[in-house]
Amino acid sequence: MSRRTIASSRDVAGVGLHMGVECRLGFEPAAAGSGVRFRRTDRGGAEIPARVDRAVLAERRTQLGEGADAIHTVEHVLAAVAALEIDDLVITMDGPEPPILDGSAGPFFEALGRAGIREQPGDRDTFSVGAEVRMTDGESEYVAEPGTGLDLDVEIVFPHPAIGRQRGEYRITRDSFARELAGARTFGFVHEVDALRAKGLIRGASTRNAVVLDETGVVDTELRWPDEFVRHKAMDCVGDLALIGGRLNARVRAVRPSHRGTILFVRELARVATRS
Repeated sequence: MSRRTIASSRDVAGVGLHMGVECRLGFEPAAAGSGVRFRRTDRGGAEIPARVDRAVLAERRTQLGEGADAIHTVEHVLAAVAALEIDDLVITMDGPEPPILDGSAGPFFEALGRAGIREQPGDRDTFSVGAEVRMTDGESEYVAEPGTGLDLDVEIVFPHPAIGRQRGEYRITRDSFARELAGARTFGFVHEVDALRAKGLIRGASTRNAVVLDETGVVDTELRWPDEFVRHKAMDCVGDLALIGGRLNARVRAVRPSHRGTILFVRELARVATRS
């Protein structure tokens, strides 16, 4: 099957969630076989491919590269790219972190949709697991089984009255992602704010770009779904799993997934998967 890029350029702009820095992010068509790459235009055009071998274990986000050229919090962008099955793409940024926008993958998905999809020569990169793969990282548990396409079964548990235990199963396609996952927003808790900001995180967070919870419920917003929280975690998994470097054919079960845990799991999947 042909590879896919976008037909025209598009961009979005806003403040980053954790760094709190304004950034303009652009989507540009890319040559067949070049893959998905981030380009820091504010760092002399330094590029980092969206692959797990460039991922760094970081708190509360998925990070590519280290030092001043690093790209932070790439999971929402990559979820949109993966859901649209885009193989070759340049993602330009004039800052260290994509804009958080409304806290979901929706604005990125919509921008890429407006850009249009163009097929081009070359075989798609696909990865398939031939047997069950299991991994545990702290409270995060993962299992992958052979499958065709990507099926996710995600479960989360939070001791909060608005969340509790939530579980969702999703067959990841362009249409299902648009309908079920793209609009699910990132979330956090009021009691964590001071500690996270002391670490230099969530500098750009607000109730306009995240679902914020106090002791009893959500603050200054309404949920888009009663289970928006597990939907967001599933969307994060789509973005992190894309770091395998192509299409993943597997049925994946993730319990209490974290960015760290999913990155470690993708490293293992990349080690054992068959590439075609």
